[in-house]
Amino acid sequence: MDADQLLHGMDADQRVAVTCPETATVLHAGAGSGKTRVLTHRIAYRIAKGTADPQRVLAITFTREAASEMRRRLKTLGVSRDSQSVTVGTFHAVALALLRQRLADTHKQMPSIIHNRQQLIAIAARDHPMSSRARELLIEVDWAHARLISPANYAQTAKRLGRYTAAPHNEIATIYKEYEQLKIQRNTLDLDDLIARVVEAMRLDNAYAQAVRWRYRHIFVDEAQDMNPLQYELFEAIRGQRADVFIVGDPMQAIYGWNGSDKRLFDELPDKIRGTTVLRLPNNYRCTPEILNAATTVAKLVDPQIDVRAIKPSAEPVILRGYADAEAEAQGVVNCLWQFANTGGENPWQSAAVLVRTNIQVELIVDALVKNNIPVRTTRPSKELNSAIADAAQSTNRNELATWATDMKTESGSEIQRWVAEQVQLFLKLDHPGNVDGRTFTSWMRATSADHRSTEGVEVLTFHSAKGREWQCVVVAGAEVGLMPHGSAITQDQQDEEVRLAYVALTRASQQLFVTWCETRKGRAAGQSNLLANIVSETNLRPATSFVAKTKPKKVTVKTLEDELRTWRSNRANVIRQPVTSVIYDEDLREIAKQLPQTTAQLAEIVGTITAEKIGPDILSIVAQAESRLATQNLK
Repeated sequence: MDADQLLHGMDADQRVAVTCPETATVLHAGAGSGKTRVLTHRIAYRIAKGTADPQRVLAITFTREAASEMRRRLKTLGVSRDSQSVTVGTFHAVALALLRQRLADTHKQMPSIIHNRQQLIAIAARDHPMSSRARELLIEVDWAHARLISPANYAQTAKRLGRYTAAPHNEIATIYKEYEQLKIQRNTLDLDDLIARVVEAMRLDNAYAQAVRWRYRHIFVDEAQDMNPLQYELFEAIRGQRADVFIVGDPMQAIYGWNGSDKRLFDELPDKIRGTTVLRLPNNYRCTPEILNAATTVAKLVDPQIDVRAIKPSAEPVILRGYADAEAEAQGVVNCLWQFANTGGENPWQSAAVLVRTNIQVELIVDALVKNNIPVRTTRPSKELNSAIADAAQSTNRNELATWATDMKTESGSEIQRWVAEQVQLFLKLDHPGNVDGRTFTSWMRATSADHRSTEGVEVLTFHSAKGREWQCVVVAGAEVGLMPHGSAITQDQQDEEVRLAYVALTRASQQLFVTWCETRKGRAAGQSNLLANIVSETNLRPATSFVAKTKPKKVTVKTLEDELRTWRSNRANVIRQPVTSVIYDEDLREIAKQLPQTTAQLAEIVGTITAEKIGPDILSIVAQAESRLATQNLK
C-alpha cells in the first residue's frame, strides 16, 4: 500500500504519530482515540517507507483478542499476506515461541505447560485451609511472579506493601515455595515461567541475546501502561540499547496493579530511553460528550489535568438510578436495557453490556435478564470447547493433528469443534520447531489463541474484563460505596487504581450510559458512590417497577447511513459466523459514512485494497442508495 494512503482519514495528532521519526516514541492514547489503528498504520507506514523490515517487526499486546485484531488489521492493510512476515503476540506467546526455538536449537525437550494450575496449587497447599481457595493462591503466585518476588522474599515484601491476603503471608510463602518445587519435579511450566526462562537465557548467553535482537529490530508495544516488572524485563532484554521502539499506553487505564502491573514503568520510559519523543492522542471518537464528561469527572479525582475531547455530537444524557436493594437493582438493569432496546435499531442485545465490579454481582443480574427475555452472551469456555481441545490433544504427530482438523471441519455438526479445527489449521501453518502434535497445539492454544465466544445477547462482565471493549449501551451496576471504589482498596495507590477502573468502565459506552446502585446490599448500608458526586446527569431515583417492557423492542427505519452500514455489518458477521470487527472496523465505517466513496478505489483508501474488494459491491450499493434517498428528499 502507498504510504500516503495510510494517512487518509486521520486527524493531525494521529498523522504525527504514524509519521514521526524512527526514534524511541511513547504515545499517550486515551480511550476511544483510535490507538490500534494508529499502531497498525505506524507499522504499515514504516514498511511502506522502507524504514522497517516486516520480518524484523515485533508487535506485543496484552491479550489474545488484541493480538488477533492486530493481525487482522495488518492483513487488511496488505502488510502481511504471509503470516510469518510480522510477528504479533502477547508477552507469553512471544516468550513461548522464543523458548521453543531455543530448546530446539540446543536439542532439549520443551517442558509441558501446566494444564490445571488450580489442582497443582491445591496439592502444594496440602491440608492448609487455603487448599480449597486455589484461585486466591494463584493470584498471589502470579503477583509474585510479575513483581520478580521469590518464595523466600514473598512474606516480607507482601507485608511491606500492605498486601491483603486471606492467610498469613508466611503461610502463603510456604505454599508458593512448594508450588515452585512441584513444577520442577514434574518438568512443567506456567505462563510466567516462559518469560522468566527467556530473560534468563538472554542474560546468560550473549550470543543468543544478540540473535534475538537481530531478529526483532523494530519493537512495538500496545497497552504498555499494564506492563509488570517481569514483562518489562523481557521488553528490555529484546530491546537491548536500541531506540527503535514505539510504545503505546494510557496511564488513565492502568488497572492491573493488584496483579503485579506497575504503571510507573510506562510513566518513566522517557527518562530511561534517551531521546524519547512523547506524543498524545486526545480525541475520543467513541463516546458522546455526555459520556466522556461523566468519565472525565471521575478521572479528575486522580488526574486533574486529563486532556481528552469528544468528537461525536451530543446524544442521550447519562442516567443515574438508585434502588433499594440488589434484587431491585437487577430489575432496574433489565428496565435500562429495555429502554435502550425500545429506541429502535437492529440487534440491540448485541450492542449492550452490563459491567460490574466483582464476579459475585453477575449471577443475580444474569438471572433477572433471562427471566425478562433478554438473551445473555456467554464468555467462559464451555465444556464442549474444552472437550474439543482435549480431543485434538490426543493426536501424536503433525499428520494425525492435520487429519483431525480436516475431519472436524468437513464432518462435524458442532460450531465449536469446527472452530477448534480452524485453530489447529492456523497452528499448523506456523513454522514451529521441534515436535508438532496435539500436546504442542494445546500449549499454543493456552498462550496464543483467541477465545471462542457466543455472539448473541447482552454481555455481563466485570470492569476488568471489559477493558479494550466497547458497546453502544452500557449499564454500570453496583456503583456504590464498598464496590466503587472496592472496599479492599486501602492504600493510596489502590484507591487511585479504583478511580481509573471506574473511568475504564464508563468509557466502554459509545451512545448510552446508565449507572445504577443500591441503598443496601446484603443487609449492609451502601448508597451512591462518592466517585459519582460531581457527574452532571439525569438522575432518576425510582422503584424498579417504574419502567417495565411488555413487548419486544420495536424495529424502526434506519435514520442514518452509519446505522444502515452497521446493520449490514451485523448481518454479514452472522452469516460468516465472525465478530463484526472481522468485517469492518468502527472507525472505517464512520469514515465511509463521512466520505461517501463512489468507487472501489475510493473505498480502498479507507479500508485497504483487500477489504475493499471483498465488501465493495455491498458498501457502494448502500452508499449510493443513501445518496439517492437524500437527493429525493431535497427535491421535495
